[in-house]
Amino acid sequence: SLQKSTIHLWNKRDNFYLIEKKMRIKYLLIFVLACFLSMQIKAQEYPETTIRTLMQDQQECWNEGNLSCFMMSYWESDSLMFMGKQGITYGWENTLRRYQLRYPDKKTMGTLNFDLKAFIPAGDAEMVVLGQWTLQREDDEPSGYFSLLWRKIGGQWKIVLDHTS
Repeated sequence: SLQKSTIHLWNKRDNFYLIEKKMRIKYLLIFVLACFLSMQIKAQEYPETTIRTLMQDQQECWNEGNLSCFMMSYWESDSLMFMGKQGITYGWENTLRRYQLRYPDKKTMGTLNFDLKAFIPAGDAEMVVLGQWTLQREDDEPSGYFSLLWRKIGGQWKIVLDHTS
């Protein structure tokens, strides 16, 4: 009788242990799934946040009169394309020269402001950004629109195509 009650007690304890173990596994799976989903959401938000920061940095570089710094967000490649009113400029060096010729000093550069309108994912490693630019200068206030194709290259987001009008 003592032996039977001991066996019965062990069976209850084993069942309780199995139920507890199953619940722990279930909670662990729910936790892992929640972490995975959270990382997916952050991964989707991250490019926009990163690109916003890079564009803010670009704006600050421009407003300091530093075109080389402004160009740091562009892909340093001969395959970079800049399309403006005067056609297509190919390559990072040519694009920098274009900016230097068009904006030779801080007065002509003025104060740049970006108004970012839309972020459109174009795959896992590409983002299209639509926006408006405005230059505040002493004598005028030119403005226009842009569409930028950003691509993640070597772990960094870079502008590979800039269409500005």
